[in-house]
Amino acid sequence: MLKAVERLNSMIQNLLDASRLRAGQSLKFEFEECSLDSLVQDVVEDLNFAYGNRFVVVCDTAIRSNCSRKEIRRVIENLAINAVKYGAPDTPITLTLEQIETHISLTIHNEGNPISSGAQSILFQQFRRTISAEDQTGWGLGLFLAKSIIEAHQGTIEVESAQGKGTSFIVKLPKLPY
Repeated sequence: MLKAVERLNSMIQNLLDASRLRAGQSLKFEFEECSLDSLVQDVVEDLNFAYGNRFVVVCDTAIRSNCSRKEIRRVIENLAINAVKYGAPDTPITLTLEQIETHISLTIHNEGNPISSGAQSILFQQFRRTISAEDQTGWGLGLFLAKSIIEAHQGTIEVESAQGKGTSFIVKLPKLPY
Protein backbone atom coordinates (compact mmCIF):
# COMPACT_ATOMS: atom_id res chain seq x y z
CA MET A 1 0.00 0.00 0.00
CA LEU A 2 2.86 2.37 0.85
CA LYS A 3 4.50 1.63 -2.51
CA ALA A 4 1.24 2.52 -4.29
CA VAL A 5 1.00 5.80 -2.38
CA GLU A 6 4.65 6.62 -3.18
CA ARG A 7 4.08 5.86 -6.88
CA LEU A 8 0.94 8.03 -6.94
CA ASN A 9 2.77 10.87 -5.20
CA SER A 10 5.61 10.58 -7.72
CA MET A 11 3.19 10.67 -10.66
CA ILE A 12 1.45 13.75 -9.24
CA GLN A 13 4.84 15.46 -8.73
CA ASN A 14 5.77 14.63 -12.32
CA LEU A 15 2.51 16.14 -13.60
CA LEU A 16 3.01 19.29 -11.54
CA ASP A 17 6.60 19.67 -12.72
CA ALA A 18 5.60 19.09 -16.35
CA SER A 19 2.86 21.72 -15.99
CA ARG A 20 5.36 24.23 -14.59
CA LEU A 21 7.76 23.60 -17.46
CA ARG A 22 4.97 23.84 -20.03
CA ALA A 23 3.97 27.21 -18.51
CA GLY A 24 7.52 28.45 -19.06
CA GLN A 25 8.53 28.26 -15.41
CA SER A 26 11.74 26.67 -14.29
CA LEU A 27 11.97 23.98 -11.66
CA LYS A 28 13.38 25.13 -8.32
CA PHE A 29 16.30 23.13 -7.00
CA GLU A 30 18.53 23.42 -3.97
CA PHE A 31 22.08 22.94 -5.23
CA GLU A 32 24.84 21.72 -2.94
CA GLU A 33 28.12 19.91 -3.28
CA CYS A 34 27.28 16.23 -3.38
CA SER A 35 29.09 12.95 -3.71
CA LEU A 36 27.76 11.43 -6.92
CA ASP A 37 29.48 8.09 -6.34
CA SER A 38 27.71 7.75 -2.96
CA LEU A 39 24.41 8.83 -4.47
CA VAL A 40 24.62 6.27 -7.29
CA GLN A 41 25.55 3.56 -4.78
CA ASP A 42 22.58 4.51 -2.54
CA VAL A 43 20.14 4.37 -5.46
CA VAL A 44 21.50 1.00 -6.60
CA GLU A 45 21.17 -0.48 -3.10
CA ASP A 46 17.50 0.51 -3.04
CA LEU A 47 16.89 -0.76 -6.58
CA ASN A 48 18.67 -4.07 -5.93
CA PHE A 49 16.37 -4.59 -2.96
CA ALA A 50 13.29 -3.88 -5.11
CA TYR A 51 14.35 -5.63 -8.36
CA GLY A 52 16.86 -8.26 -7.31
CA ASN A 53 20.60 -7.87 -7.63
CA ARG A 54 20.56 -6.75 -11.26
CA PHE A 55 22.33 -3.42 -10.84
CA VAL A 56 26.10 -3.06 -10.99
CA VAL A 57 28.03 0.15 -10.24
CA VAL A 58 31.31 0.84 -11.98
CA CYS A 59 33.15 3.74 -10.35
CA ASP A 60 36.70 3.67 -9.06
CA THR A 61 37.00 7.12 -7.51
CA ALA A 62 35.11 9.69 -5.46
CA ILE A 63 33.24 12.07 -7.76
CA ARG A 64 31.78 15.31 -6.49
CA SER A 65 29.43 17.72 -8.22
CA ASN A 66 27.30 20.74 -7.45
CA CYS A 67 23.78 19.41 -7.79
CA SER A 68 20.36 18.87 -6.35
CA ARG A 69 20.82 15.45 -4.77
CA LYS A 70 17.05 14.82 -4.72
CA GLU A 71 16.59 15.62 -8.41
CA ILE A 72 19.67 13.74 -9.65
CA ARG A 73 18.44 10.75 -7.63
CA ARG A 74 15.10 11.12 -9.43
CA VAL A 75 16.86 10.98 -12.82
CA ILE A 76 18.98 7.95 -11.90
CA GLU A 77 15.94 6.07 -10.57
CA ASN A 78 13.91 6.87 -13.68
CA LEU A 79 16.62 5.70 -16.08
CA ALA A 80 17.40 2.57 -14.06
CA ILE A 81 13.74 1.56 -13.67
CA ASN A 82 13.22 2.11 -17.40
CA ALA A 83 16.17 -0.24 -17.99
CA VAL A 84 14.32 -2.87 -15.94
CA LYS A 85 11.01 -2.30 -17.78
CA TYR A 86 12.37 -2.26 -21.33
CA GLY A 87 15.62 -4.22 -21.15
CA ALA A 88 16.18 -7.94 -21.42
CA PRO A 89 14.97 -9.66 -18.24
CA ASP A 90 17.51 -11.15 -15.84
CA THR A 91 20.49 -9.36 -17.39
CA PRO A 92 22.70 -6.93 -15.48
CA ILE A 93 22.07 -3.20 -15.67
CA THR A 94 25.33 -1.29 -15.37
CA LEU A 95 25.71 2.23 -14.00
CA THR A 96 29.14 3.62 -14.93
CA LEU A 97 30.18 6.87 -13.27
CA GLU A 98 33.40 8.53 -14.36
CA GLN A 99 35.06 11.89 -14.32
CA ILE A 100 36.47 12.85 -17.69
CA GLU A 101 38.62 15.89 -18.43
CA THR A 102 35.68 18.05 -19.50
CA HIS A 103 32.75 16.62 -17.54
CA ILE A 104 31.25 13.93 -15.32
CA SER A 105 29.57 11.06 -17.15
CA LEU A 106 26.96 8.62 -15.86
CA THR A 107 26.02 5.84 -18.28
CA ILE A 108 23.12 3.50 -17.53
CA HIS A 109 23.33 0.47 -19.81
CA ASN A 110 21.01 -2.48 -20.35
CA GLU A 111 20.84 -5.34 -22.83
CA GLY A 112 17.82 -6.07 -24.96
CA ASN A 113 16.04 -4.93 -28.08
CA PRO A 114 17.31 -1.60 -29.39
CA ILE A 115 15.28 1.60 -29.46
CA SER A 116 14.62 2.47 -33.10
CA SER A 117 15.92 5.80 -34.41
CA GLY A 118 12.31 6.95 -34.91
CA ALA A 119 11.49 6.17 -31.29
CA GLN A 120 14.71 7.85 -30.12
CA SER A 121 13.55 11.09 -31.75
CA ILE A 122 10.50 11.30 -29.41
CA LEU A 123 11.91 9.78 -26.21
CA PHE A 124 12.43 13.09 -24.40
CA GLN A 125 9.12 14.70 -25.41
CA GLN A 126 6.40 15.00 -22.79
CA PHE A 127 3.36 12.72 -23.04
CA ARG A 128 4.99 10.77 -25.89
CA ARG A 129 5.51 7.04 -25.63
CA THR A 130 7.16 4.58 -27.94
CA ILE A 131 5.22 1.58 -29.21
CA SER A 132 7.17 -0.73 -26.87
CA ALA A 133 6.15 1.46 -23.90
CA GLU A 134 2.41 1.34 -24.57
CA ASP A 135 1.89 -1.73 -22.40
CA GLN A 136 3.74 -0.15 -19.44
CA THR A 137 2.28 2.13 -16.79
CA GLY A 138 3.13 5.83 -16.80
CA TRP A 139 2.29 9.00 -18.65
CA GLY A 140 5.32 9.60 -20.80
CA LEU A 141 6.84 12.22 -18.49
CA GLY A 142 9.85 10.48 -16.97
CA LEU A 143 12.40 11.08 -19.72
CA PHE A 144 11.04 14.57 -20.41
CA LEU A 145 11.55 15.48 -16.76
CA ALA A 146 14.94 13.74 -16.62
CA LYS A 147 16.12 15.86 -19.54
CA SER A 148 14.74 19.05 -17.95
CA ILE A 149 16.46 18.27 -14.65
CA ILE A 150 19.79 17.53 -16.31
CA GLU A 151 19.58 20.69 -18.41
CA ALA A 152 18.86 22.71 -15.23
CA HIS A 153 22.18 21.31 -13.98
CA GLN A 154 23.88 22.64 -17.16
CA GLY A 155 24.24 19.06 -18.42
CA THR A 156 23.03 16.88 -21.27
CA ILE A 157 21.36 13.49 -21.65
CA GLU A 158 21.44 11.30 -24.74
CA VAL A 159 20.67 7.76 -25.78
CA GLU A 160 22.67 5.24 -27.80
CA SER A 161 20.95 2.04 -28.84
CA ALA A 162 21.88 -0.59 -31.41
CA GLN A 163 21.20 -4.24 -32.16
CA GLY A 164 23.62 -6.46 -30.23
CA LYS A 165 24.95 -3.53 -28.19
CA GLY A 166 22.01 -2.79 -25.92
CA THR A 167 20.85 0.65 -24.83
CA SER A 168 22.78 3.32 -22.95
CA PHE A 169 21.50 6.57 -21.52
CA ILE A 170 24.41 8.94 -21.02
CA VAL A 171 24.13 11.85 -18.58
CA LYS A 172 26.88 14.46 -18.72
CA LEU A 173 27.26 16.98 -15.91
CA PRO A 174 29.78 19.79 -15.43
CA LYS A 175 32.78 19.13 -13.19
CA LEU A 176 33.29 21.13 -10.04
CA PRO A 177 35.80 23.92 -10.60
CA TYR A 178 39.04 23.41 -8.68
